[in-house]
Amino acid sequence: MQRKPAVMLFAVLASTGLASGAFAQSVALSGRFGILGVGGEANVDFGRRFGVRGGVGAVPLSVSGTDSDGETTVHLPSALSNVGADVYPFGGHFRLSGGVLFKHDISFSDRVTETIDLNDRTYTAAQAGTINGKLAWSSVAPYTTFGFSSRGKRFGMSLDVGAAFLGAPTFTLTSSGPATQNDAQFRADLAAEQKKTQGDANKYLKILPVLSLGVRWGL
Repeated sequence: MQRKPAVMLFAVLASTGLASGAFAQSVALSGRFGILGVGGEANVDFGRRFGVRGGVGAVPLSVSGTDSDGETTVHLPSALSNVGADVYPFGGHFRLSGGVLFKHDISFSDRVTETIDLNDRTYTAAQAGTINGKLAWSSVAPYTTFGFSSRGKRFGMSLDVGAAFLGAPTFTLTSSGPATQNDAQFRADLAAEQKKTQGDANKYLKILPVLSLGVRWGL
């Protein structure tokens, strides 16, 4: 079974911290929820000012809705994992963090039930079938956050606010309908819609805001 890079890397860091108690101030486990999904993370502090941290979160839902065109379902990333470092500049609870985010893509399907407009032309459900779209980013993105966390061998809370720098995604648009095969104008209009959406994605979907709240237990 193939392991995720974030999980493998953090396992090495955590085991190093556990095996070197003279250097590790504390080891902690946390449950978290926020933009990175619902999941958990672990961190090891080395002294008062530095630590390493990694986590995995899942977004266990799909968003569905119905409009005049049909039924649309958006599939959010099933898992998001991260690994990085924490710096406590004052040796207390305030921290600055940075690392890399390993992520999955976002896709949607629009099952046309009546008609749909593509590039200002109208097509029927029999022509278009189901329209499928996908946003795909590079597999790794840097992130930076600031926030607060309890420390030591105690129960507490943590908060992180920041951003992940995803870069421009690649947007693809396909159709399951017969017009994809036998209608050149439909293919051209579908390609035009893909190009328009790609332009919007290049402008607005390069950065992912990060907000994560956690419940922490120091071991």
